[in-house]
Amino acid sequence: MNRRNFLRLGAASGMALVAAPILYRGGVRAAEPYAGPYFIHLHAAGGWDPTYLCDPKTDPRYVKYTAIGTEGPFSYADIPVDLVAFGLDPAVTGVEPYLMSNRSFFQKYRDKVRVINGIDTATNNHDVGTRAAGSGKGTEGYPSFGALTAAAHGGDKALAYISSGGYDATMGLVATTRLSASGYIKVANPFESNAAAPGTAPYHRPAAQSAIRVAQMERTQQLTSTEHLPRVKAAVGALERARVEDQSLASLVIPTLVDVPGNQLGDSERMLQQMQLALAAFDAGLAVSASIALGGFDTHSDHHRAQSRQLAKLLAGIDYLFEQATLVGLDNQITLVVTADFGRGPIFNATQGKDHWPVTSALLMGRGVTAGLVGATDADVKPTTVNPNTLAQDPNGVRITYEHLHHSLRQLAGVDDSPEANQFPIAGTALPLLG
Repeated sequence: MNRRNFLRLGAASGMALVAAPILYRGGVRAAEPYAGPYFIHLHAAGGWDPTYLCDPKTDPRYVKYTAIGTEGPFSYADIPVDLVAFGLDPAVTGVEPYLMSNRSFFQKYRDKVRVINGIDTATNNHDVGTRAAGSGKGTEGYPSFGALTAAAHGGDKALAYISSGGYDATMGLVATTRLSASGYIKVANPFESNAAAPGTAPYHRPAAQSAIRVAQMERTQQLTSTEHLPRVKAAVGALERARVEDQSLASLVIPTLVDVPGNQLGDSERMLQQMQLALAAFDAGLAVSASIALGGFDTHSDHHRAQSRQLAKLLAGIDYLFEQATLVGLDNQITLVVTADFGRGPIFNATQGKDHWPVTSALLMGRGVTAGLVGATDADVKPTTVNPNTLAQDPNGVRITYEHLHHSLRQLAGVDDSPEANQFPIAGTALPLLG
């Protein structure tokens, strides 16, 4: 679906649409939209358990399910969606579409998903693991992959890097946009007293709005001509570019946000809404990347139920993202990376939970990703080693790390040799992890 058809669809479905000219240097100019590629990092905050998803085991000390399914090269824990078993109220109707079983996910996406098992995070610390998952480095001082790509591809865009969770440090490369659903609408319509209904109650008439824009641009031009310190001139220039891009927010299509029935899946609702907003910003050419998180994976007790439920939410979110991206014609332009702080287990503790475990997995889908399975763990959930050239199991090979993953992500995004990436090198060598 092209952009024009999407705008027509938005109008038909009740989406709020605002259109206004872009004022620049006293004239009118349409801001150049960013046309892709786009990147989304979805983080399972707290540390998921891959043995309950894509790296199943049979040892009853490690898992409490009995069925293991296979789909193509993938094996998965065959845990059905069961509202009662998940601790949800079955009387609340309409909840099932927001949960997805492992079986349904791998049946639907076996030809699109890449699974990397046996990632050695070398940490049991939440902060270190989250940083490593987001940037490739567990130490402080490195930007997230989303920030790096946003800075390299479209740092001047109004919403270049959107974050609603996960590791999102920028190290000054690009601004971070943190928006709730309601805040998103307000930022898109700064002249509206009722931002959810543009045009109904503006603070100023259109002529006054245009005059304000012109005055702002004239003021920044005056500052540019009178300031001589490079640092100040750079700051004023950044302000001018930001104001041009700020006005391009008028092209943003605000979707009707997901409203999950009941109050049991509030975290799912927030995740899905953030996906909607990221797609809207991508489609408007205002954003390059987004960081999204779903929590609830720090399951030190009641592990079987909580992990099964949260993973079902996460997979439903991935499915929703690509279904909606397909509707707006962006599915082939988006790369999705799904990670966690680390893994869990392997053995259940005294409260039937699982504690921190440094071995984990990652899922990738979308642009530049070849479907398939890479890496493995042994029967005790310890990482095996792979040949660095072929990725075949090799006792003399290397353990896959988040550093390896981020080398591949930087190459995929075309930023591995960018000035931004060169400021923050990652140790080690690249592996052909993405196919």
